[in-house]
Amino acid sequence: MKRVLITLIISLTLLSCGFDDNQNQYLEIVPVKSVEMPTAFRVDSITRIPVTYVRPTPCHQFSNFYYNSIGNERTVAIYCLRNGGQNCTPTADYDVTVPLNFKPNHTGNYNFRFWIGVNEDGVDQYIEHEVIVDH
Repeated sequence: MKRVLITLIISLTLLSCGFDDNQNQYLEIVPVKSVEMPTAFRVDSITRIPVTYVRPTPCHQFSNFYYNSIGNERTVAIYCLRNGGQNCTPTADYDVTVPLNFKPNHTGNYNFRFWIGVNEDGVDQYIEHEVIVDH
């Protein structure tokens, strides 16, 4: 019983050290730089949309897409995981392109809004693309 207790205490101690490393990481929304919108979309077929953003520092790693779907409107931005424990300096235009997979369920017009940041008045700005989905 004593060995089990000691093994449990050592295991918990080692696991708790691993969690400390993640406390300095957080998600940050990064603006889209450009989008290569395909011209053809089909229902129930996956289309890859190349989305490019500028990686602000070497501490930023792509995590996922912010993707909000309301009706036929899609709002998209980039989530990066930033390691806050490092002292990072901004990079000079380090572009990263990641694929956004889009699989429409029905035909019709879809409006994509890719977030590119805010203007001097604090208003969100977007690159907008209207696409038509066929059978």
